[in-house]
Amino acid sequence: MEKLNGNDNDKKDIINTGAAENAPDSEKTAEPENTAPAESAPEESAVSGESAPQKDAGTEKEGKGKNKGPKNHKFKKYIHSVKFRKTSISTAFTVGFIAIVVLINIIVGILGDKFPSMNVDMTKNGLNSLSEQSEKVVDSVKIPVTIYVLAQKQQIESDSSYHQISSLAAKIAERNSKISVQYIDLDKNPTFAANYKSESLANGDVLVTSKKRYRLLTSSDLFTQQYSSDYSSSETYSNVDSALASALNTVTSDSLPLAAFDTAHSESLDSSGYKSLLENNSFKTDDFSLLTDEIPSGTQLVVLGCPTTDLTDAEVSKLANFLSDKSLAADRSLVVTYSPNQKDMPKLSSFLKEWGLSVQSGVVVESDSQKYWYNPSQSYSQVNIISDIQSTPDLGSGSSSYGDYFTTPLSSAVNILFENSGSKSTYPLIKSSDSCYLVTSETSSSDEMKKSSYNIAALSQDTVTSGSKEYKSNVIVSGSTDMLSSSIIKATSFANGKYVAALSKYATGTQNSANTVDIESKDANVQDITLSAGMTTVWGVWVFMFLIPFAVITAGIVVFVRRKKL
Repeated sequence: MEKLNGNDNDKKDIINTGAAENAPDSEKTAEPENTAPAESAPEESAVSGESAPQKDAGTEKEGKGKNKGPKNHKFKKYIHSVKFRKTSISTAFTVGFIAIVVLINIIVGILGDKFPSMNVDMTKNGLNSLSEQSEKVVDSVKIPVTIYVLAQKQQIESDSSYHQISSLAAKIAERNSKISVQYIDLDKNPTFAANYKSESLANGDVLVTSKKRYRLLTSSDLFTQQYSSDYSSSETYSNVDSALASALNTVTSDSLPLAAFDTAHSESLDSSGYKSLLENNSFKTDDFSLLTDEIPSGTQLVVLGCPTTDLTDAEVSKLANFLSDKSLAADRSLVVTYSPNQKDMPKLSSFLKEWGLSVQSGVVVESDSQKYWYNPSQSYSQVNIISDIQSTPDLGSGSSSYGDYFTTPLSSAVNILFENSGSKSTYPLIKSSDSCYLVTSETSSSDEMKKSSYNIAALSQDTVTSGSKEYKSNVIVSGSTDMLSSSIIKATSFANGKYVAALSKYATGTQNSANTVDIESKDANVQDITLSAGMTTVWGVWVFMFLIPFAVITAGIVVFVRRKKL
């Protein structure tokens, strides 16, 4: 027994000694505490007669457990290290920051869709903001109105120009709960167009409807294309804000003034631009034949756009009755335009003389190069004169609000025959500069041209009593038909559109109506940020190519060095 125990003790010492030598420092320090249990276990096995293989197996198992100890300890030591804590905090902060940014983006997107006014307008000229006059019109809507945008919403929002329609329509609907916006895909919903057979609905049009009436806004109503003098370039101008406001005003107004255009005398005026201007300013327009038809009931404005044939006595009588009609409780006006090449029309001229107005043959020419504009398609641009708007009568807004340039191309001179006669009074509306002269068919190159200021347009005014109220009856004569042409009226560089709209409202007594809308065009392609060539070099080369990359590299090196020291 002693020999057997002695051998076992020797073996035990060898095993314990080897384990102690291979153990880490922490385990060597704790070795005395583990020695006693390790020695008692073999003794009990020897006394009880357990076989050696069982003892060797137990010893092997113990060794395996001790081999795992150093690895677990290193992992635990790393977890509790300063490096791990700082790395974990940095990672958690990064993940948390990204999560917060994503969450904020989602929340802002949801709120932006629900409350469009939260979306900040970053455009320089406020393309995506409602103007003050539009806000006034939107706030006045008291009946349900639907704005139909005839396109897919995604298609409109992704278009560089048409996205303004989506933005402003959403803000209108948010501002007034009576107004709703719907997107109609005409390809997927062909029955929608069948409800408006008289209209040629097209993709991108906007249809504004109410129980009273509807108004269709086409691309030409929403946007205006302006070309350079040589037609080598063009600019797009947006009328979306004022066009939507005008349409809302049109479909909610109790009544609209009617403008009737005569077609019986081969009028040379292209009236499409003037009609569009009137409709954008809450007028209704209609065509009629003065020769065969009666003037439409309720008409407040009759337009003879440069007739090429004279009127009959019956037609003159219709015009006289229209201007003196006591059953019409409203202001009414006749507008007649002329051109230098217009032939003599005795009956129409005689009628206008009764109102103190006549038109002189010939064309007004400007001698000052600063007061006419160049047209490459014309051989003689001095007839494209810049004229002056007169302040009397007051049309409802000061002449300074119209703009700097009002043009009256190819003008005849309008003579004012009297200032006052009975109940009639006359006023010059538009005058040329005093550096102009008149060229007639009798003028020769050797003639000394007398320079003078000429009346280009004039108004004669009378009053009509209807019931207990007095209303104005006006005859307006313009020596320039081209001042009403589509290209001139739509040109943002000229004040013609604003002035003619104001004059038409004055002629019908609607200049002070509840919600008048002036069509305002905004440059849709204006640069929101403009930089000089020098600043472009500074930002493009020094800032973005050198300064920012250098700052990023420097920050990366600093972070790398600091983390390496952890």
